[in-house]
Amino acid sequence: MQNKSAVYPVEKIVAVLSYFTFGIVGFLYIIISLIIKQGLRPFIRYHIFMSIFLSLLIYVISMVLIGIINISGFIPYVNAVVGTITFIFQKEILNLGIFHFSIINLFVTGLYTYLSVGAILGKYSYLPWITEIINTNIRN
Repeated sequence: MQNKSAVYPVEKIVAVLSYFTFGIVGFLYIIISLIIKQGLRPFIRYHIFMSIFLSLLIYVISMVLIGIINISGFIPYVNAVVGTITFIFQKEILNLGIFHFSIINLFVTGLYTYLSVGAILGKYSYLPWITEIINTNIRN
């Protein structure tokens, strides 16, 4: 009899790939599991939905910030402050050959690395507020 809480290596790999492809690999894994009529185990379900949710959250936040930056461009004096803040956050601070990182890139890469290391170790990574949302929505 197999242990239901054991995490298979393929689940760990799919979880990590799901984070670094912003949920695309996880979404494809869900589709394949639906086609072959195999349910998702809790570990892989958690990490796939976490990666998809974070990718959508980052996208929505970036679109809202872009809208705010565009609107503030029409407000005198405010546009200079917002432009300076935008420049600081987008300025390249780390150059590794073909990889160039700004503060925002380092934050997102660090976040996904933290979540991927947790997935490789077979653990459920914790992010305040977001973990509660995921756990609430993936309950059986």
